Amino acid sequence: MVNFTTFKNKKHFLDLKKEENCLTEKGLRVYIEKNSLDHTRLGVSVSKTEANSVKRNKFKRKIKEVVRGIKKEGNFDIYIVGTREGTALNFSELRKIIRTHPKLN
Repeated sequence: MVNFTTFKNKKHFLDLKKEENCLTEKGLRVYIEKNSLDHTRLGVSVSKTEANSVKRNKFKRKIKEVVRGIKKEGNFDIYIVGTREGTALNFSELRKIIRTHPKLN
């Protein structure tokens, strides 16, 4: 089980948001990079125009469970940007997309 915290400021998001860290699939953009901290950091972003608050919060809960299930050595910075199509994905599809990220293999 992975313990994680959230990103604390805008700089963390901008440092991670680079093309070499990105995987785009089914309306989901996943940015992952290895960090040197003793814990994993997670950021989830969904625009208000993409989904209402109920769908956004449900999406965030699913993402947190997927990240908790990652069994990989090391700690990572993970930033996930969802769209309307991405919020409609079920748990198994989200897990499959996130686990196929090249930085986790």
